[in-house]
Amino acid sequence: MDTKKRIIPIFTYKNNVLVKSINYENYRNVNSILPIIKLFNKRNIDEMIFLNLDNNINLNLLENFVNETDYPITYGGGIDNIDTMRKIYSIGFDKICLNSILYKDNDFSRKACEIFGKQSIIGSIDIKKDINNNYNCYYNNGKTNSNLNIYQHIENIIENDSIAEIVITNIEKEGTFNGFDYELYDSLKDYNIRILPNGGGSYNENNIIDTIKIDNVYGLCFSSIFFFKQYTPNDIKKILYNNSINCVNYIV
Repeated sequence: MDTKKRIIPIFTYKNNVLVKSINYENYRNVNSILPIIKLFNKRNIDEMIFLNLDNNINLNLLENFVNETDYPITYGGGIDNIDTMRKIYSIGFDKICLNSILYKDNDFSRKACEIFGKQSIIGSIDIKKDINNNYNCYYNNGKTNSNLNIYQHIENIIENDSIAEIVITNIEKEGTFNGFDYELYDSLKDYNIRILPNGGGSYNENNIIDTIKIDNVYGLCFSSIFFFKQYTPNDIKKILYNNSINCVNYIV
């Protein structure tokens, strides 16, 4: 597959503040989110994903996000109706990310796809291993067990044929800098859907290369490493470039 790989920062926020956690617990404030967006808008990224951890969707704040970015942008968090999606697209977001609603309403993504198109909808899956080493899916910011394993959930998503790609986060890796869960993503390599690994990213060259070489992995998502480790998206792209992996907009 000769598709150019993408490097995507994920911004989790509450109100107007960027927040970070480890394993979706003990969230700490990093900075006001708008200055962070302005900074990243000057860096060599491919798109931005914003995940809202609040119960309410502040459309005025989202409009500010749009005004500060020159890259494709995705919004996720609290989406449970078509009208809200329509408002967010009208502000200028390119994609909307669905998570909890996928467990509550199996037809929701299909209805949204009929209106907005498959290319504008992505899914988000949060998983944890149980005592039997099964990858179980969680929603509600990782608090609620869906009682579905990741393979069942992905099969349902593929059957609906209404989501372009999925961001997958291993909650037990999130914020730990221990690297992507290669075993997980390798087990998903035969599923006919684009996958964006997230959670636990580190500057481990072998882990990055092994993960992004999986056939249906179309990019990698990072968060804490960009905020706390002083690495940039172009640093990650340099690893790809040096290993003859085609990526978007690498600056030599």
